[in-house]
Amino acid sequence: MSTSSTELDPRRRYLVPVARLLLPDEPDLVHLTLYTWNDRWDGWMTGLSLCGRSVEGDALPNETVVTCPGCEAYRPTYVTVLEREAAAAAGRDRARTARAHAGDTVENGAWHTVWLEGNWSWVTKKMTTEQREYAADRAAAYSAYLAAVDGDLEREEPEGLRWWREAGR
Repeated sequence: MSTSSTELDPRRRYLVPVARLLLPDEPDLVHLTLYTWNDRWDGWMTGLSLCGRSVEGDALPNETVVTCPGCEAYRPTYVTVLEREAAAAAGRDRARTARAHAGDTVENGAWHTVWLEGNWSWVTKKMTTEQREYAADRAAAYSAYLAAVDGDLEREEPEGLRWWREAGR
């Protein structure tokens, strides 16, 4: 591959061009295969080509033109799958980051559930302002965590969460 293997994320899989198996009856085509990290070998490996033919083990540079029509026919499907895998991994990373910052805690989740059930003002009505702020902070933290999981980093604090401020209390 033209990209150094050290620059690749071992948690992901990549489509790479590979040479045909060097046998006399094999057509002279460049194929596509998945490039995957192997923990046992502590290195990158390839498998069968997308069209099902056996291939040489090493990936060719990314600029190499794929000439196998079978592999090209399967490329869009594999690209879609790999993009979904990458998006899911990015979502998990965002969720981990959000947990680290806001905390996916039982307490935050509980306060968020109370807010979602629609009894928020009733539950917080008899609290002191300090207690209300604490509860609202917990619900807002869990809401921020959920927004990060959804990939909606622009989501604001839930409306009506701090009702006492709006009411001037």
